[in-house]
Amino acid sequence: MITKPTYSQEKIGEYLICYGQNQNECKYIIYLHEKVVNKGICSTKEKARKAVENFISTRKKDMVSKRVDGIPTSQEFVEAINAIKPSDNQWEMLKAHYHAPNRKLTSSQLAEAAGFQHFYAANTQYGTLGREIARYLEINPLGKYKNGDPLWITTITEENSESIDLDTGHYQHILRDEVAEALEVLGVTIKP
Repeated sequence: MITKPTYSQEKIGEYLICYGQNQNECKYIIYLHEKVVNKGICSTKEKARKAVENFISTRKKDMVSKRVDGIPTSQEFVEAINAIKPSDNQWEMLKAHYHAPNRKLTSSQLAEAAGFQHFYAANTQYGTLGREIARYLEINPLGKYKNGDPLWITTITEENSESIDLDTGHYQHILRDEVAEALEVLGVTIKP
């Protein structure tokens, strides 16, 4: 008698794993934000799950080993940005930041680039993007507020409190080199 295969799914962090099991084998596919990153066949679902856990663990160790001072590589930023799909306003801020002299912009300049009336909106949007990227890459930003809370924008920018725009007296955010390189790979750095 032929039995129908059973199908199941589970989430492990950012990964979605789909299993298809019949009486002889268990196939699995590992997705990371709708992209297949691995697949295989094992004799049982338990062995398939172990293979999945091993793949995810090895992949994470490999990524972390390539980081310098805990900063994700440009390729990791490419993957995160592709998965997160920043809003149009966030893209405008990223592009303006990339093209700024020395890749330095104040929050007011970021707001202007995105069409916001006030720098609070830019800080909120850039901070939100930084938080999403940090969560995707499973990192904590280097910057912290005085109360110890994460300063999410420092996922995207250098953690540097010394950069001041002499004309306005405002703090300047410096785009991380790794993020700039990721934007180049993504092809969004060409001026309109």
